[in-house]
Amino acid sequence: MEQHDDEVFTDLVASAVHDLKNSLALVLNAAERITDLGAAPPAAQQALLLLQYEARRANADLMGLLGFFKLERGSALVRPAVVDCEDLLAELVAYNTDLLASRGIRLEATECRVEEGYFDRGLVAGVLNAVINNAYRFARSQVTLSCTLEEGYTVFRVLDDGEGYGPKMLSAAPQDPAEHSHRSTGLGLFFARRVAELHQHRDRIGQVVLSNRPGGCFELWLP
Repeated sequence: MEQHDDEVFTDLVASAVHDLKNSLALVLNAAERITDLGAAPPAAQQALLLLQYEARRANADLMGLLGFFKLERGSALVRPAVVDCEDLLAELVAYNTDLLASRGIRLEATECRVEEGYFDRGLVAGVLNAVINNAYRFARSQVTLSCTLEEGYTVFRVLDDGEGYGPKMLSAAPQDPAEHSHRSTGLGLFFARRVAELHQHRDRIGQVVLSNRPGGCFELWLP
């Protein structure tokens, strides 16, 4: 009986998270439409942009939670397909440019050396959008995206010119969801690593690599 109650509770939580994500998406879409219209005064525009940032951040966390629920239930989370990598970079730039520009941050894709990759486009785009959105707070003036082929991996990079990742994040074990710093709660990074690890090909497994160059550099390696 106790096990059945736990399953019912889990289903209720999953349903609630899903509903919250849908509601948050509606709020985010409304804020973006108002911003695009340019009808609000400057102070209101800034408030709307902050709302977009926070809504996108919360949405990314909710997507991560839903992903974990699916994994716990044995559902297939990753559905890989052939992806045009240059097109994906262009989509990332288009989606995030206005938000970052509101803080004087330039976003650009500097290079794409991979014509096509084989991965779950939706999950990878979600991970990269969350990283770029995070740069809204921590980059000074520049965020660059790139996609290269290294050691048989498709490597997406997000590099900002901020202060970089803190020591705790750089030294955190991949399986530790609780480790965090001023740049992250830890959930987003934990989910990004799980998405990477679920992309496998023969003896190669995807991974996330963090470094400072000197700004924060996020790398998503996909086999």
